[in-house]
Amino acid sequence: MRRRSLRLRLLATFGLGALLLSSVFVAITFLGVQRVLINNQQQTDLKQSYVNAALIRSTLYSSPPDLANQLNSIERATDSSILVHTHHQWLSRSNGAATADVTQTIIAMVDRGQVVQQTLNVQGRLIFVVGVPIPAVETQVFEVFKLSGLENTLRTLVTVLGLGALLTSLIGLAGGLWVSRRAVRPLERVSAAAAAIADGDLTTRLSITQADQEVEQLTESFNTMVSRLVDRLERDARFASDVSHELRSPLTTLATTASVLQQHRGDLSIAGRESLDILIADLAIFQSLVDDLLELARIDAGAAPHVIEHVPAIELVRQSARSAAQRHGLPVPLVQVGATVHNPYVHVDRRRFERIMTNLVSNAERYAHGVIAIRLDEADGRLVINVDDDGPGVAPNERDLIFDRFFRGRAANDRGVVRGTGLGLALVRDHVSAFGGSISALESPEGGTRIQIRLPISDEVAE
Repeated sequence: MRRRSLRLRLLATFGLGALLLSSVFVAITFLGVQRVLINNQQQTDLKQSYVNAALIRSTLYSSPPDLANQLNSIERATDSSILVHTHHQWLSRSNGAATADVTQTIIAMVDRGQVVQQTLNVQGRLIFVVGVPIPAVETQVFEVFKLSGLENTLRTLVTVLGLGALLTSLIGLAGGLWVSRRAVRPLERVSAAAAAIADGDLTTRLSITQADQEVEQLTESFNTMVSRLVDRLERDARFASDVSHELRSPLTTLATTASVLQQHRGDLSIAGRESLDILIADLAIFQSLVDDLLELARIDAGAAPHVIEHVPAIELVRQSARSAAQRHGLPVPLVQVGATVHNPYVHVDRRRFERIMTNLVSNAERYAHGVIAIRLDEADGRLVINVDDDGPGVAPNERDLIFDRFFRGRAANDRGVVRGTGLGLALVRDHVSAFGGSISALESPEGGTRIQIRLPISDEVAE
């Protein structure tokens, strides 16, 4: 399963981290402020209850009939509700509270001479009940304070803290975006440079700019690595070129000697003639190997001559297939043009394209019974060239490897059947890449191997 990008993970880490920290901060802040506000409110209400109880006691002593007026005055001044209970009877009850707000437990505790304070949730509203005993007149005073104002304050606090948490999370996301860009940008540059090098642009280097020490070190290490890689490739190319050049002279001498022996073949014994045939066959393979090595060395060094032309694709394929077949003394492969093909043009080097067809025809002859057909189609703005044979096919795990140099798969050890150099398809791939195309090995409808080449179709109008 493909993992998420580093930038996305950094962004998510910063965003979720900021959200988590701000949420924890909001929760701690809210709980702390709520506790402080409730305690302060309760202390204030408790003190007010003592004062109100003293006023009620004075009224009961001096003028009991004025109790109702006194209670109304207290309720208007304190915005509370007062209930007076004496001898198990409610002598006075205000309109703002009910006896249900005062539980039997509170009444019993106050009746025993205890001052009681308790916060209750009655039908979704918070109230603070204070019970004060007045033993002198055998009375208990219960005062009920509404906490709706405190609840509004806490709701406002939650809203403010929530907006603050949201703002903090957005700041965290912005910080994560900035950090991810700064952290990922060097990796993107390295990735783009590596892709360019993989495509063959060995001149690609990373520019050293004012950046963090780690980024500068990465840039310098990458450039050093590429320089050493280029030096190694150049040395290998020079070595292959030098060896191939040095082999040509003795190879020419051997070929000349073999030609002289072939002229006197009748003078040789049966064993001598068999040895001569093996020598001539191996010299042909050797000659092909040296030629392929020289061409690969020129391609690697960027010195391979080529002339790009704007040519009609159908005629080019037919001529190249005919030339390749005649060179090997084989029947000319059938070229089938699909209904979707409408006289396309391509930009190629004729000599290189002919070498492509020659190698494919030769490869099909070695590994199968030759090319059955060459089929042309168009797809996605590209010319599709399918070269099919009816051989044993290529194993799926070897379909990419057959284009590597010196790879010949399962037939590599059977020199009695296959006598190739292992460089033919590698050269085909390099030539196709030079034309901006691609090549792949597939299964042929006939059961053999299909070598598929895709070349970009030119948009230019032929003159």
